[in-house]
Amino acid sequence: MEGDPREYFEFIVNDRSPLQYFREVYEYWKDIDANPVLDKSMIGVLNSVHSLEVQTLQIKSFLRERVTVAECQHTLPHTSSWPLADIEAFLEDDFNNEEVMIYCCSMCGDRHCPGIAVRVTIEDQCYVWSFDEDNRLQFRFDQQQYRQVFNTHLQELNKSC
Repeated sequence: MEGDPREYFEFIVNDRSPLQYFREVYEYWKDIDANPVLDKSMIGVLNSVHSLEVQTLQIKSFLRERVTVAECQHTLPHTSSWPLADIEAFLEDDFNNEEVMIYCCSMCGDRHCPGIAVRVTIEDQCYVWSFDEDNRLQFRFDQQQYRQVFNTHLQELNKSC
């Protein structure tokens, strides 16, 4: 995977990526530095593998805005032939729940092969990212700044298309 041309939007918190924090907090992630294949097996979920339309749905997830069935069918036309219950289950699993993927597989872009998710909630004018139920790793973001980052990224994506 050396020289992988895929580009992605990296999340930076206090000058470090979430993966760097993972390495400090979670035992499993401490070995990533010693394994360059594992280290490069994930990219940020907002990436060049996914279309602008899919990234727009992902950004809605980060902002805790619900993705509708109509948006799903428009963005992912193959879902138009699915039964309504299947579309709703897909949306709940991939876009409309508190758990939002921040890293996905660098080879296929699949959100679950491998992937890292955060629970995104809104508390006291802040967006909060929690990585586990014990809150061993948690980030708090000012609501206005957080929204501005994603809106700016979306504007840049629209310009590049």
